[in-house]
Amino acid sequence: MNYKIYKPKKNISYNKIIVTWAYKNNFEKNGSLNDRYFNVNSKKFKNCLWFVIYLSDFMPKKIDENIVLLKPMTSKSLNFVELIIILGKNFLYLFKNFKYFLALISNYNYFANIFIKTISQFINKDIKLILMPFEGQPFQSKLVNLIKNKFKNTKTVGYIHAPPLPILSNFVFKDSSPNKIILNGSDQIYYFTKILGWKRSNIKLLPSFRFHKLQNKNKNQNKIYLPLTLRNPDTIFESLKLLDRTNYINLKNFKVQNHPASMNSKKNTSLIKKIENYKLNLNNKKKNKIKKNTSIFIGASGAIIEALERGVIVIQICDDPFFDVYSTKIWPNVKIKKINENIYKYDLKKMGKIIKFGQKKNNFKKILKVL
Repeated sequence: MNYKIYKPKKNISYNKIIVTWAYKNNFEKNGSLNDRYFNVNSKKFKNCLWFVIYLSDFMPKKIDENIVLLKPMTSKSLNFVELIIILGKNFLYLFKNFKYFLALISNYNYFANIFIKTISQFINKDIKLILMPFEGQPFQSKLVNLIKNKFKNTKTVGYIHAPPLPILSNFVFKDSSPNKIILNGSDQIYYFTKILGWKRSNIKLLPSFRFHKLQNKNKNQNKIYLPLTLRNPDTIFESLKLLDRTNYINLKNFKVQNHPASMNSKKNTSLIKKIENYKLNLNNKKKNKIKKNTSIFIGASGAIIEALERGVIVIQICDDPFFDVYSTKIWPNVKIKKINENIYKYDLKKMGKIIKFGQKKNNFKKILKVL
């Protein structure tokens, strides 16, 4: 509730708005932003206003004139007056539809209202394009609705920046979907047109801005990637032991990588200790069936697809296969081998069909002109 906005000190001329997220380490000393989604620096685009949802606690020392920062929460104290107002406005829905009431008072919906109130100050009839890394979040849907209703000459474009998860229900086509969507592979086009309801004419296929060919070349070698939340650590541990006993892998050669946001998670920490203790008694020289560079992912993760596109053999361990496992009916280029109910091995039929990697230096300026 205690949000802040940092505006440019003087008015600038712009006809495009790029909505993005950033941390302090994404800013240069000169005040410019290195956008991690589009892989460009804001200083090169003077006719663009960069509207940044800022996620760090401390502010950059300098902020360029074509950048607006919206800091969602400046302190963790509750604004009780605002809370009472929100509950009062939506009180009637408590008796009509309890789930809808919960949606209305959720932090996602409240942030969406803050976001629209803030960004509206910078939108006018001269804006030709609004571009954003698109996740189907409520604030993005509300922005698209605002543009479609009040600024009909402004085009909204969403960029699907992350490697795809097995199921992408947040991208189902609806009234609040952008005019166009940027995808990075033919399998993604198949999913969006055949399953999610998008027209091919609303899709632009481009190499990835975010992921390029030489990036993270050795990132995935023999690692076990833990998720943000572990639902059933015992199932994961038993599955790892099974892979080792049946010689699919030599667990001794694998390093566990915790999720960055779960360093203090008791479940994650406990599982890591169990794996490390188990590894102490394993044989270093044991031969295994999979000799190629291998990564093990726990649960659903878009990083599975990135690893596959980089030539890594992937094993997935999950406790909810219905939602977590990729299907060839949705992703035609994925090869799947079921080891047991919780373990699946992946490979690709052909590289570059799900994510076509881009260049380290992309033609973003040229792309902006044709969107």
